[in-house]
Amino acid sequence: MRRLFFVSLVSLAFLGLYGLAEAVQDVRLVRYRVAIPGLVAPLRLVQLSDSHANWINMPPVRLRRIVAAINARHPDLVVLTGDYSSGLIFTGPRMWLSAALAPFSRIRAPLGVVAVPGNHDQPRWTQIMMALGPVKLLAGTTVDVGPLVLAGAESMATPPDPLGNLARAIARVPPGKPVVALAHEPYAFATLPARAVLLIAGHTHGGQIRLPLLGTRRTDAYFDSHLRGVYREHGQVMIVSSGVGTSILPLRIGVPPEIVEIELVPVSRRAAPLSAAAPIAAAAPAAAGNAASASPP
Repeated sequence: MRRLFFVSLVSLAFLGLYGLAEAVQDVRLVRYRVAIPGLVAPLRLVQLSDSHANWINMPPVRLRRIVAAINARHPDLVVLTGDYSSGLIFTGPRMWLSAALAPFSRIRAPLGVVAVPGNHDQPRWTQIMMALGPVKLLAGTTVDVGPLVLAGAESMATPPDPLGNLARAIARVPPGKPVVALAHEPYAFATLPARAVLLIAGHTHGGQIRLPLLGTRRTDAYFDSHLRGVYREHGQVMIVSSGVGTSILPLRIGVPPEIVEIELVPVSRRAAPLSAAAPIAAAAPAAAGNAASASPP
């Protein structure tokens, strides 16, 4: 019995150290190409999701390195898909929201930086603090960025009707430009208005901990079937990122942190017979020492 207890204790300690090391490793770059009807010229979009700033595994200095990796991709547009505040059970000294958001002011993208709130973000304070910086926060609202219109959802944790607010915001967009939707939770995809051809989401962390043979945690059928990658349903496309941060525990096992680069292209310029979205070849590192390359599963 003592031996079993000792072996179990050592195994848990090893998993904890391994998970912490994987959580703080250099972020990987995942690339997709999506054909957008109505888009006039190609556009490079980079997504950062679930930063969960804290002093354990996502201090400002690490977040600034991730921002440098984003800038090294020379994006036209950057989107942030929620959960900027820590979601860990224990975070050590409190990090103010201003410190969690400050690194985003370093992002450089000619069409701007657009964000939506997550379930760990206090709606009112997030709105106030983002209004003080260059990031445009969407919460049941839209913004015209030139080549397309972005529509952003409130978090599902924000009552009473975040998905209805998103649908009404999209319905108010004048015809003539494609609409791309942003949401923290992938659940928005199930009721996404047809006008939006693409939804970009996060929240899942890709499961965050994926153990051999056991897989990842189970939440609900929709969540478990939309953990990470490209999904095509009801004539629309959704891309879900596993994000860069952690929630509950400061660990990642089998699910590396990632930033996502999406090449939006006009339908007529599809270089391969893509149904609507597909992974493309792995890119070079986003910035030496800061991001590695990875193809989506």
